[in-house]
Amino acid sequence: MSPMGINPAHSLTLIVGVLVGLLPLVLQDTSRVVTNDFRTAQAAFERKDYDTAVRLLNTLLAAQPDQTAAYELRALAHGYQGRPEEALADHDHLVQAGQEKGDLLRRICVSLLTHLLAQGQEIVRGAAATALAELGPADTLAALNLALHDSSPRVRTFAIQTTGRFGLAAKLPVVRDAVIDPDVTVRIAALSTLGLSKDPSVVGLVRRGLKDQDPIVQLVSREALVRLNQPELVQPFLTAARDFSPAVRGAAMGILGRLKVKDPAALSVLTLGLSDPDASVRSFAAGALGDLGAPSAITALVDALSDRDPYVRNFAADSLGRLNAKAAIGALWGAVKDSDSLVRLAAAEALMKLGEGEAVLVMRELLKDPDFGVRSAAVGAMARSAPERAMAFALETFDDPAPRVRVAAIQALGRVGGKTAIPYLRRALLDKDLTVRAFAAGHLGAVVSDRKRKGEN
Repeated sequence: MSPMGINPAHSLTLIVGVLVGLLPLVLQDTSRVVTNDFRTAQAAFERKDYDTAVRLLNTLLAAQPDQTAAYELRALAHGYQGRPEEALADHDHLVQAGQEKGDLLRRICVSLLTHLLAQGQEIVRGAAATALAELGPADTLAALNLALHDSSPRVRTFAIQTTGRFGLAAKLPVVRDAVIDPDVTVRIAALSTLGLSKDPSVVGLVRRGLKDQDPIVQLVSREALVRLNQPELVQPFLTAARDFSPAVRGAAMGILGRLKVKDPAALSVLTLGLSDPDASVRSFAAGALGDLGAPSAITALVDALSDRDPYVRNFAADSLGRLNAKAAIGALWGAVKDSDSLVRLAAAEALMKLGEGEAVLVMRELLKDPDFGVRSAAVGAMARSAPERAMAFALETFDDPAPRVRVAAIQALGRVGGKTAIPYLRRALLDKDLTVRAFAAGHLGAVVSDRKRKGEN
């Protein structure tokens, strides 16, 4: 017995017992602190203060590195900051730990596109607005709303077209209001997209375009009304195809082709259009004949392969491919030797559609063309005409010095590569060019969503 009458062994047991008893309270208090820290970070995230959210989450994860929700939130915050490398690192940490929940990679892509829609360069915002269309409407409407209210008519135009791909054009007031936008290009995009919606509730809005001061807007309004099953005469289009303005004539011919007007007068107007004094009108006529699906125009289109303007020759070759013009194979092989690279490209693509597999050699040669526009077009043409070979073409141009070519490679990979494209699209998220990042985000998000829908690993 000690001088105080207390057994030391008993004292130690008592202390340990007290500490053990207090342990649940300590753990509960720690858990409460972690929860409060996460809620504070979440509140910062929700008010779009992503810097504060990341700082708080960094501190939280340093103390509690097993907080799955914190990694998810930080990944998204990094995306909204425009920091894909950090966002992917957090995503990969969760994957490796077997803790990834939901469609996190797709949500990261949405956050990156939202960031890009706030950039100063119009071309970057336009790319992001277009890339959104690959993702579908889920979780993207806030980003799309940014694009629809952009100060740039060009970006608003792209955003309106994206709403059409989402099937939402007729439901969104901002698109409906765009039929009276100050910019003619935006009005045309709104009318055209609303026409494609097939929603009868927009007929009254579309009719406003008939009173527009711009004659092309009037024509597009008539086209939209036809698509909305409203009675519209062919004659206004035929009359406009003879207008004094080349722009109006070309627009009218394009519409006659897109609507596949079967009136013999339409075929006559388009065929005569191949002899128009204005090259742009001849180009519209050549393209419209392919849209119209008029085999009787094949001879005239073969003659157009000798037009003095390369754009006319280009559209003529493209239309011959779409018309399945076997009789034009010889002429198209002649066109692959054209002095203009884009004409050679259109002829090669047409030949591939016609079963001439050797035309792929022409395509491969065009991948080395000094013009980046030709190289990008070659990748796109392969994705359309020979999807089974497009993957190889896309990978060959994935590191092309021109951003436009890299974008074409990403688009091809996104459309034909399936899950094998995921590593390449992830790498493209880190591209130094922001337009490339935008398209990479759109296609990566789409591929991942498709993979999950199909139950692939």
